[in-house]
Amino acid sequence: MDKMMNNPWFLRITALILAIALFISVKSEMESDNTNASNNNVDVIRDIPLEVYYDDDNLVVSGPPKTVNVNVEGPSQLVASAKLMKDFKVFVDLRELTIGTHRVPISTENFMEKLNVRTDPQFVDVVIEERISREFNVETDMNESLLAENYVVKSYEVKPQKVTITGAKSVINSIGYVKATISGDQGINKSFEQETTVKVLDLDLNKLDVIVEPSSVQVSVKVEEYSKVVPIALVKQGNPKEGITVNGLTTKTETIRLYGPKPVLDKIQQLNVDVDISKIEKSGSFDLKLAVPEGVTKLSKETIEITGDVTIAPDPDAVETEEQEDTVSTIIEKSFEQVAITVRGLPENLVSNFVKPANGTISVVAKGTAEALEKVQLNNFSIYVEATKSEVGESILPIQVEGSSDIEWVTSEKEAVLTVKEA
Repeated sequence: MDKMMNNPWFLRITALILAIALFISVKSEMESDNTNASNNNVDVIRDIPLEVYYDDDNLVVSGPPKTVNVNVEGPSQLVASAKLMKDFKVFVDLRELTIGTHRVPISTENFMEKLNVRTDPQFVDVVIEERISREFNVETDMNESLLAENYVVKSYEVKPQKVTITGAKSVINSIGYVKATISGDQGINKSFEQETTVKVLDLDLNKLDVIVEPSSVQVSVKVEEYSKVVPIALVKQGNPKEGITVNGLTTKTETIRLYGPKPVLDKIQQLNVDVDISKIEKSGSFDLKLAVPEGVTKLSKETIEITGDVTIAPDPDAVETEEQEDTVSTIIEKSFEQVAITVRGLPENLVSNFVKPANGTISVVAKGTAEALEKVQLNNFSIYVEATKSEVGESILPIQVEGSSDIEWVTSEKEAVLTVKEA
């Protein structure tokens, strides 16, 4: 062996073999690298949802995009798998950051180690703000040009009237309008209800990104024909009968509402009511049917009560008889002031307030014989209005008396005006 090691040809041959082996090894590695390089691929996975981690009970975050693109480089098979499965996460973690403005990197998870991953964008600017809630009144918004001709909106009612709005403190402070926009077809001529989404806008009418609870409200729109309230004027017509003098005419109904086209109603300043005094024979009250003026579609009342003050010339032949009757039974009066009006029959879910008379009290005069009036006290007669059929809004109801039939009851007001609303 020592002899072979000392042989120069042996050493030369050995060196040649090693050189050839080294050459083959290097060439094989280079070919392997080239093969791997040729199998690499670059692709873009688009519109990947960006998850944002923060304390969403107390904070609001603005700024991060909803989605980002992800550039992936690596073996074709792995790139294709990542693009197909999308079992990775793209997120920003803000849980350790304070309130204010921050620039944060976008992170990724669950990508294979052999993949080179880069998000686009790589950083995002975020604003972290305090999360607050506040109550706001809901305003109605309706294009009244949708109404039919000669119709107007009498009132709006929103349920619920208030909503709770939650969002970033700066956004809540910028709220200018909270509206329930009412839609409809052209030619609206009757009342209706509609459920509508609540819109939250700033002073420049830009929609704000907030949470509204409830997000929609029920709106009731009361639509009526155009109307106008005018005073009533009593006009005497004809001549009284012989021996009768009509001293005056009065009515407790001082005003009345007319319905119809606006150009027609604008020309009417009062409603003249013609009273034929030739038919009046004694003092007292009577009902008169009202005539509807030309162009007016209807009146708020069909009849009114009129009281006539009449003087009748005495009949000489009857004077002695009347004097004798007066000695037997003289009619006298007994007055009661500030008598409260009772509202009967109003449904339990409604409450009422008196508009007229303002304090809900009137004066009452009882007429009868002295014997009958002696028994009349405040506790044995009642003044009331029957509100069984009343609805939300304004109601005009006749004032009624419940008392002895031997007494003539005269009230200072014939009607009461009530405002009815839900309890």
